[in-house]
Amino acid sequence: MKKNKSFKTFLPKKTKSYFLPTIIYFGRGVIEKLPEIIKKKKHKNILFVISNSSLKNTEVGEVIEKLKQNVQVTIYPNAIKKSDYKTIDTLTNFCRKNSFHLIVAIGGGAVLDTAKCAAILASHEGLVKDYIETKTRKLSKKKVPFIALPTTSGTGSEVTPWATVWADNKKKYSLTNSDMFAEIALVDPQLSDSLPSSVTAESGIDALCQAIESYWNLNHNPTSDKYALEAIKTIMSSLEGAVNNPSRTFRDNMALGSLLGGLAFSNTQTTICHAVSYPMTSHWGVPHGQATSITLPLFITYTLPVLTKKRKQKLLQAIGATSPENAAKKITKLMKDIGLKTRLSKLEIPKAGIKQIVAEGFHPDRAKNAPRIPDSDELQKMLYAIY
Repeated sequence: MKKNKSFKTFLPKKTKSYFLPTIIYFGRGVIEKLPEIIKKKKHKNILFVISNSSLKNTEVGEVIEKLKQNVQVTIYPNAIKKSDYKTIDTLTNFCRKNSFHLIVAIGGGAVLDTAKCAAILASHEGLVKDYIETKTRKLSKKKVPFIALPTTSGTGSEVTPWATVWADNKKKYSLTNSDMFAEIALVDPQLSDSLPSSVTAESGIDALCQAIESYWNLNHNPTSDKYALEAIKTIMSSLEGAVNNPSRTFRDNMALGSLLGGLAFSNTQTTICHAVSYPMTSHWGVPHGQATSITLPLFITYTLPVLTKKRKQKLLQAIGATSPENAAKKITKLMKDIGLKTRLSKLEIPKAGIKQIVAEGFHPDRAKNAPRIPDSDELQKMLYAIY
């Protein structure tokens, strides 16, 4: 591995309105710091939860071999494709039986979310559904320490206190607790170098959507605003290049943009674009980033007019637009340029499915965070307009 000393460090931050306890290391090659970090923490029995693609990564392999010289390393044998009940419960039970001192997750959102759930549930009893669906149990502050290394530039899971959980009935839940923040996040852009263009596009547009939703969010604060605007600028200038002409510079910028977006919405959550997206994914298999972004131009023109003049102008400047309509056009063009669909009909969603999206898409914990919320009839008309 090439040595790289130009790492950025984001230290824990706490103000009256912003909280982030995670220590973050960012930079190409920052994965090299993992053995040093673990040595300082004095963890001896470590579980690695790694995506299949990351298992083939040379840098990941070298780090694990180095760690094996001093600590006991277990690589979780099961592939993680989705953070659903069965996957989370299986990993949780594996952790309960083996008393690991530390969990290190290397992968995309599903891997990080599954490991994040197991890290806190391992010191509890019961199933994950007991904590989010039936609510017969409550989380305490006990957990296995957790380190996150994202391999996609999009979810922000390495710096958020929640995890997406898919129920058996295909409904989307979130397991949430302030103790679910990763202790340490290492964001290494080289781990995203081998991503296919489709995943780069879907994860990248999701990161953009998260940052924009964080900025107009009712829960915004000065710190989240700063991170969100910088994320939007970075992603808008780099996503098309990362998809169509991938280079180290574009990959690095997208990793940073995604991280900044995560730092923003970790304290605000998302809003209506995400709320409406979940039925598209659960019923028609629409990839998450595609599903969240397809309504983004629509909600830009709907939401920006209710922002204060100053806030609206800052958001437009970050997007590089002159008006809400121009911003929507720029986002639409970006989506087309990176191979994403901009019409619901192109996602193989039947027109009758719009009613189902509306019926299931108003998750109160997401939609209510927006400064302007359509009623069911209005939302239905809006979705028909982009069918």
